[in-house]
Amino acid sequence: MAAYSLMALSNTSSTSFSYDGYTIDLTVETINDNGVTRIAKATPGQGSGSSTTGGKTTKSPGHSGTGGSDADLQTLVNNMRAQDEDKPQKGDIEMNWGNKVSGTTDESTSPLFTKVNENLFNRPVYSKLIDVYNANVFTPEVCTAESEISGTKKELLDAVTKEFVNTTVFKLAFDYLVKTGKVSGTIDDWYPTLFQLWFGTYSRCHGALGSSGWEHVFSGEWKGSEIDGQHDWTRYYLIEKAGNINYHGYDSHDSNLIGTFQYTWEKYLKKIGGFFTDTSPSFDFSILTVCALAHSGGSACRFNLDGYPIYITSYTQSCTGGTCLSTAYPSDTS
Repeated sequence: MAAYSLMALSNTSSTSFSYDGYTIDLTVETINDNGVTRIAKATPGQGSGSSTTGGKTTKSPGHSGTGGSDADLQTLVNNMRAQDEDKPQKGDIEMNWGNKVSGTTDESTSPLFTKVNENLFNRPVYSKLIDVYNANVFTPEVCTAESEISGTKKELLDAVTKEFVNTTVFKLAFDYLVKTGKVSGTIDDWYPTLFQLWFGTYSRCHGALGSSGWEHVFSGEWKGSEIDGQHDWTRYYLIEKAGNINYHGYDSHDSNLIGTFQYTWEKYLKKIGGFFTDTSPSFDFSILTVCALAHSGGSACRFNLDGYPIYITSYTQSCTGGTCLSTAYPSDTS
């Protein structure tokens, strides 16, 4: 109460501070009642369990946004967040957002990830994902045709997808898709269609079948001199740890939940891109699937997560096997 009173009396509408490893955000709205300043609304918000250095949180939780896509979607997201047993916990991740980026110059001297508790990676949703990354089953260049999905490659992709599908967060997502009439039957019945959505190949290069939704979203691709896609924090962290990413700085971020920023991966530039930074890969896979099938389009899938408005852009396209995911990514701005 004392903090809110000081904010109101000093005309400070929002502030952030760190406490016990958390970023705490406070917002206050005041009214003038016959010359007396009164607090109309006071809102505390908790950032991620990760700790943050460098930069400033772009927004405070609960700030006015454009509203969610629908009430059922918001309920789904709330339940998924609560049931995400594999998300990073307090102290698992430390990040340094550095300086705000300008142009294409490197504005930050430190990597984005200061610390990651790699015990997280013993969890199957991470370990099976990392197995795919370590096996190098995808070719980053979009103009190079991908190998057939068979043998060991098929086994690895099935293993990680089925691990995601067996999580509580995905089962919640599937129930939502059934309720909204986007899918029918059981998860097992629908699995081949889901696999096709994520792994069906197509061309981003007017010829070679060198891309898929999964490769674009999770692994990341190289197109010309730029990075295309790459919206998985685990993948980014592993490449950065190996010394192959140079973090330039942020465009925006909401605590350690989500951010957009600039970096180079080897000689390729990601001018502006980003991802969730305090979720599990199964959460990302599940919510991006929901958005692609139920709320596709530019910033069309909207909801609040930990008090922050989130906007997911997603598109699908026709491909040889049916419908494939073109892209899906979250942003903290519409």
